Amino acid sequence: MPRLTDLNGHHEDLLDRVVRYAEHLGWRAVPVVYHGAPGGDALKLVDDPTALYIRTLPDVVLTNGRESILVEVKTHVSARYADATPELLPIVASTALYRVVGVRTLYVYEDPHAGISGAWWAHEVFHNVPVRAVYVGTQRAHADHMARIHYWQQMGLVPRSVPVIAKRTKGSGDPYVVIPEPYLRTLAPWHYVLDDLLAAQEVEGGSGLVPR
Repeated sequence: MPRLTDLNGHHEDLLDRVVRYAEHLGWRAVPVVYHGAPGGDALKLVDDPTALYIRTLPDVVLTNGRESILVEVKTHVSARYADATPELLPIVASTALYRVVGVRTLYVYEDPHAGISGAWWAHEVFHNVPVRAVYVGTQRAHADHMARIHYWQQMGLVPRSVPVIAKRTKGSGDPYVVIPEPYLRTLAPWHYVLDDLLAAQEVEGGSGLVPR
């Protein structure tokens, strides 16, 4: 399966709509991406864990002055496939941060071609969010990626039961997961999810943002 990437500005459009919707609910949005920062281009060709982590930071943090959540926006446009293919490293990093520190990262997803809209917690990928397989590109830093995945398996961050498939892929070759279309079609639209999370947080003083 080829790597599916954002096309025609769909990512920026969705991010803008998510931010405006959150602001409508009384939250503030603070960008956390490195893109556009002075010297940021220097990280594009570096494949060590630090550079990979910074390159895949979530898009924005939403805060109401008392509670905050990180939000990563993902879009997908393909006439052939409707599976989601987010990168593996930020999912692993977000899961570790949640387990150790309590940092929460919400993925907001939209596939306008397939008519899919939804959201899920990063730390629930591989558990409540099913993964068909992990794909690892063979064209760049393949051995390093495979070694990291093996270590993440030992740490319990990537289940050994999930197939890890090496193949030449489009783009950077960074590992990614395949979340199947049938699961995506069970998700509530992302703006309903934000309604439940952010509005409940205002009313209940915290319980609305506790991942289940």
